[in-house]
Amino acid sequence: MMKHLIYYRVKVLLGNRFLLFWTLVFPLVMGLFFKMVFSNLDQIQMLDNSTPVAVVGNDQELRRGLAEVKNENKSVFKVSHLSQSEAQKKLTAGELVGYYDTNSQPIKLVIAQNGVEQNILKDILSRYEQNRAMFTELSKSHPVNLKVPDDHYTFNQAKSRNFSIMSFYFFTLIAMAVGYGVQFGLRNAEDEQADQSENGIRLTLTPIPKMLVVISNLIAALIVFYAIVLIVLAVFHWGYQVDFGNRWGLILLVCLMGSVLQICMGKFIGNLMSKRSYSQKLGVVSLMVSLLTVLAGMMGTQGIKHWIDLNLPLLGKLNAVNLISDSIYQLFFYQSLTTFYQNLVWLLGLTILFVLLDYRFERRVQYVSL
Repeated sequence: MMKHLIYYRVKVLLGNRFLLFWTLVFPLVMGLFFKMVFSNLDQIQMLDNSTPVAVVGNDQELRRGLAEVKNENKSVFKVSHLSQSEAQKKLTAGELVGYYDTNSQPIKLVIAQNGVEQNILKDILSRYEQNRAMFTELSKSHPVNLKVPDDHYTFNQAKSRNFSIMSFYFFTLIAMAVGYGVQFGLRNAEDEQADQSENGIRLTLTPIPKMLVVISNLIAALIVFYAIVLIVLAVFHWGYQVDFGNRWGLILLVCLMGSVLQICMGKFIGNLMSKRSYSQKLGVVSLMVSLLTVLAGMMGTQGIKHWIDLNLPLLGKLNAVNLISDSIYQLFFYQSLTTFYQNLVWLLGLTILFVLLDYRFERRVQYVSL
């Protein structure tokens, strides 16, 4: 019976063009846009092997990290340690592409113009600050592990991989695509509840156990949506030439857990807003996903994400889009997976929470009349 229910539910979902557009076509179009707009940011080889930058202050870790950024085993930056007056003088004379002032908090990047080099320096600073904040948080909870290599939390990049910036933007785009799984959960809630649709009335009147229908619909939604996520990943990697690293098993695991979470969250929102029309609920979840992607650093909002990581870390952990993008980033950029596994625990915890909330609703729902 369950196989029969899953099979026909899959057919119904595949026939929903609206769902397929927002979960498959829209991310692919956004990815193409990202590829055209941000492709130059991925061309660090466009920089001279001695691109001059300077660090003002005593942040030795930043200086060492910049010196270790390499392309084809050649250092990308020529790093100088200067006073602020010297750095400003050289920047004005065109002898530097920019300099980091570590005497100010947060660290300030000073540039004379905008270009590929300056954009790369901005992104490096954003990542450096985020990772330093992560380490600070970890050191508070695990003080015994304070003695770690200096480059553990800032420039601990997997060896033999060229520095890739465009990939970072696609990590958030993948997380956004997974975030749209809420629409599948919303559709399930709409079709299952008698007070929300005619389909729900018919299902309620059938002799099939309601919980069997709910589980079958969840599995069917997961099959269709996870297949869509895999297609998006494949197109990004082989079509748009986005580097996701080589830890594909863990990447697929993150996307799977994120898909389950988003479907369950969408069903909860659909049940919670049962008095609203489907279009209203759809507008709410679409706005919610857009907001979460902005808070996760998409479309140049890394500063917002960095502020949240520093001042409201719990908000970042409750943001599923942020958890997914951060997890893929950790897999791509770090040898240590400590933070990655912490993100998995948060994803699992949020999934269990919404599963329990959905189960509680299904057990308590009653209808006065149909």
